[in-house]
Amino acid sequence: MAIHNPGGRTRKPRAETMTLRDVARAAGASTASASRALAGEGSVTTELRSRILAAAARLGYVPNLAARTLATRRSGLIGIVVRNIADPLIAGILTACESRLAHFAYGVMLITTSGRPEQNLLATHALLGRGAQAVVFAEVGASTEIARALEAHGVPWVSLGESAGAAGAPSLSIGRPEGAVLAARYLLSLGHRRVAVIARPDGDVVDAVKQVVAAGSRSLEVLDARLELDAVQAAMGRWLERGELPTAVISDSDVQALAALRECAIHDIAVPQRLSVIGFGDAEFARRTYPTLSTVRVATAELGSRVAEAVVAGLKEDKSPAPDVSVKLIVRESTGPAFA
Repeated sequence: MAIHNPGGRTRKPRAETMTLRDVARAAGASTASASRALAGEGSVTTELRSRILAAAARLGYVPNLAARTLATRRSGLIGIVVRNIADPLIAGILTACESRLAHFAYGVMLITTSGRPEQNLLATHALLGRGAQAVVFAEVGASTEIARALEAHGVPWVSLGESAGAAGAPSLSIGRPEGAVLAARYLLSLGHRRVAVIARPDGDVVDAVKQVVAAGSRSLEVLDARLELDAVQAAMGRWLERGELPTAVISDSDVQALAALRECAIHDIAVPQRLSVIGFGDAEFARRTYPTLSTVRVATAELGSRVAEAVVAGLKEDKSPAPDVSVKLIVRESTGPAFA
């Protein structure tokens, strides 16, 4: 059908004039099947779902989510509480999570909190007020108070990262401790004896590196990664101005490792001849720094998908543990033998 206007141009009908029945007819399916496919329900075959989604896209069909929410009392929204999205690794994981949730017909509401406990709680209340059906906590802790609020509303949650917080929900590791162990072992194999870590002093990364370096009675220094990036870089600069430096730095993010490389350049510290640097995440820029950054690669897309699947499983009251995602050490130019 085409609509003719007085200006002489022919245009397609407005998308909102298309109904679920139109989509079903175009896909050669029943209205019930079309409804289930568009709602992301699992009782439709993959082939039929693809056909229905293609028909909806072709017709420009947009479901009335407000009407669906009123009818089903389900918002179709998943809340995400995150410290920040400055780290490309976290941004990539959450992008993959959002994409996978869309496959199940869920949308996303995201709130950044800088990791402050009071802001985490306020964010949780805001998401509950907007009808979030589940919540993902990305590298922020779900406190006991948050857990009580979620349980009172019957809302499941998933923790991503090492700040799991209150018990009672699936927790998926990003792999930072495992990556730190790989990095520490590699540096020890290169002869490094004085190692520094940029990470949370009370976190799993520091504990993991301590276990490795303690085996050979090597020293370990820690720079608090909870500081703002400028503060981390300034602290790194003060480190470099001291007389006795570590011979290697392990950072729990590529962004902070990049700040370390910059401070080395400012202070004329050769990398890796004088100081080796290893990041975490394998961000796109890690291959473009000078020198190129050794780092730990995470299967970002796979991890994001597993977070989404853990959310959907929680909505179905399936508490099966989510499998871990492997990490891999990527050796580039920023690491070398220890400075004698």
